[in-house]
Amino acid sequence: MARSKSLTELGDVELLGMLDEAKDEATNLRFQHVTGQLDNMNLLARSRRQVARILTELRAREIDTAEAVMARRSVAAAESPGAGELPEAEPGEVPAEGARVFKRRRRRHG
Repeated sequence: MARSKSLTELGDVELLGMLDEAKDEATNLRFQHVTGQLDNMNLLARSRRQVARILTELRAREIDTAEAVMARRSVAAAESPGAGELPEAEPGEVPAEGARVFKRRRRRHG
């Protein structure tokens, strides 16, 4: 998989698209390995590492977003008591102030 851009330079949508492609590639390579058609075992390890790299970048972005939201909350709380307190987000709900949380998507085949 040739990388023309660094993962940090790509947008969220592009990363999620690359993640789907990398997972599909890893799945196909696993099936080739099981059926004895895979000649180069390094390809399987490379595809798994690519999935891990993409997931790591997405998680880093999620953490950065959460830290930015917390910083804004603490600044708002310091400026006026009670104003910085926001209700906690329910599970499955988008957190306050537009923080986006990336969740793993389960894929069902068959």
